[in-house]
Amino acid sequence: MNTIPRTLTTATLVLLVAVGALAQQAPTPANEDFAIYSMAEITVSADAPKAEVAQTTTVTAEDIKAQNARTVAEALATTAGLRVSSGRKNEAAVSIHGFDQSKILVLIDGVPYYETNYGKLDLNQIPTDNIARIDVTKGAASVLYGANAMGGVINIITKKASDKPFYGATLETGENGLRQYVVTHGQKTGKVNYWVSYTHMESDGWDLSKDFEPKEGTISQRSPNKTITKVLQGKGRRVNSDVDKDNAWFKIGVENSPDSAFWVNLHYLDMTKGMPPATDNVSVFLNRPQFSQFARMPAYRDRGVDVDLKQRLSRKLLLKAKVSHHDHQDNYDSYTDDTYTQKMARSTFKDYLTGGTILLESSLGQKNTARLSLNYKTDSHRERDDTYLPFAETQSYTGSVGIEDELELSARTRAVVGISYDWFDVTDAERNLLDKSGNIVRQDPLPAPTHSFVNPMFGITHELSPRSQVFVSIARKSRFPLLQYLYSSKNGNTDLDPERSTNYIMGYNTLVADTLRLELSGFWYNVADLISRSGTDPTNLYQNYGRIRMRGVEAAAILFASPSLSLRADYMLNDAEDVSSGRVTRKVLNVPREKAGLGVQWKLPRVAARVDLDATYMGEVFTSLPSPKTPADPTKKVASYFLTNARVGVDLLTGLELWAAVRNIFDKDYYPEYGFPAPGRSASVGLSAKL
Repeated sequence: MNTIPRTLTTATLVLLVAVGALAQQAPTPANEDFAIYSMAEITVSADAPKAEVAQTTTVTAEDIKAQNARTVAEALATTAGLRVSSGRKNEAAVSIHGFDQSKILVLIDGVPYYETNYGKLDLNQIPTDNIARIDVTKGAASVLYGANAMGGVINIITKKASDKPFYGATLETGENGLRQYVVTHGQKTGKVNYWVSYTHMESDGWDLSKDFEPKEGTISQRSPNKTITKVLQGKGRRVNSDVDKDNAWFKIGVENSPDSAFWVNLHYLDMTKGMPPATDNVSVFLNRPQFSQFARMPAYRDRGVDVDLKQRLSRKLLLKAKVSHHDHQDNYDSYTDDTYTQKMARSTFKDYLTGGTILLESSLGQKNTARLSLNYKTDSHRERDDTYLPFAETQSYTGSVGIEDELELSARTRAVVGISYDWFDVTDAERNLLDKSGNIVRQDPLPAPTHSFVNPMFGITHELSPRSQVFVSIARKSRFPLLQYLYSSKNGNTDLDPERSTNYIMGYNTLVADTLRLELSGFWYNVADLISRSGTDPTNLYQNYGRIRMRGVEAAAILFASPSLSLRADYMLNDAEDVSSGRVTRKVLNVPREKAGLGVQWKLPRVAARVDLDATYMGEVFTSLPSPKTPADPTKKVASYFLTNARVGVDLLTGLELWAAVRNIFDKDYYPEYGFPAPGRSASVGLSAKL
């Protein structure tokens, strides 16, 4: 089935409730379908759990299912305090409290996940069927994670087999040729545990809202300069929005005891996608090496192997170690115009990162646990602007030594004190020198900077009662310059210093009468040496110009109204202010002032049906502002929007679920980024089976 009418799926949402009344009531399984891969966590011993002194939100596998989130980016979209948008390159961009994704440490099972030039990868590349949970730590993450966790940590934790064998399959189909197939199997036999998952997803694209109004945009051609005015996006399907993905995961481990385990994890992620053009302006550069924003990505590929070890060395000393190698390649094909028929050039990135982590934990007594971490990795980036050019390569090393001590000050009070020494060293860097015709003249070596930074942190948590806690933490965090900032052919600056931030977090959580959980926190971030090209310097190079102050609150509540009905709500207010010297405006780019979320989960009494509803409000976001360099630039922003999604599932038989989902129920026309309209209403139906 290549397409299904929206009316069919909308009707299915209603009819599934009725079908549930006739369906067999599925008994609660004796065991979970999967276990959580605990080797991914920073805690190394269940006997000495870490005190929670940071603001952390967890997205569970059940949350992912309720949202019908196919990718990690979709799963994070409704998470409190996070903004997920998509714009140029058809790539998801995630931010935490205003810190963009390049300033967040994204991990898969504790291993960094990014490409080395821009410091991030598209989280829409990662499917969710293999994910047990996602931990989002905001602002004051542990020093044990290593360098570059300036705004927080997103740790994507995968599944492993539980005590019973698991077999699962899912088929989903929807509009515009949407098809997704998932097969999963896991088993634990004695000490051996393995898990394998494969996902294929393809779509011809997605439709815009019926309220979308086409407008004239411009195509800016350079050399010779020429401006063409035309409508770049009409009604209906979004131009060049197709996608095709294949993802495979495999892990196998030997677990001799809770304190002794060895695992090997493999993944292969491959995606081909179109890149919908901006509706306001698209640039085309005709001189060699040619480049165009009319583009497609025929390969966006990531693969890796991770080896994990946990071993108790003595009664008081436990070791956890990781060794990993990931490589990434993407090809960017430029086209002459919006017909996407004549290819101009292909630029290519080839990256790899190889590294490891050693984590030691020692119980120094009943009231004192010390942890030591060593993180070290090699980043290699190779790029060329077209196939006729050789690759230019840059290589760097990043390391971190972290020490953390957790103290029990009293029966109700625990403190965490930590400090890390982080360093960054570029060992090789080169650039292709071209003549006026774009031909290679030679490859020139470039300066190789070295940086180091000390990041202390302190946190304390106090138990007001068995159901209520308060915590306070302060941490200094840093972000070493991206290779793009250092070595961009037009704007690179090798004299950049690390970006830094002092983060203050205070929080309170309580459970009221087993039915209401409340969380309230406040944050204050002082960001300095922010890298941008908007400062007062007359050059167009990246500079350590920006100083930003962000102050805000975040609140969340979950109400268990009955065994069959639960409700959740969250709200974030972020007062961001530019306090840079010479600023033109106090407004800050890409930081939403407000975000709110609502969710309802309803298990229909006496029938095997479940209804999940969620709604998200995103406040307005500034995407262009006047700056000291360009004080006449206009202020541009994307308007606030309110989205609602729904999923209804019915257990037809034990282990067999029929479900339907609708996104953007009211077909809202909105822009997550300026010039890039978002999908309108979309619908799908699916069938999931498990044994």
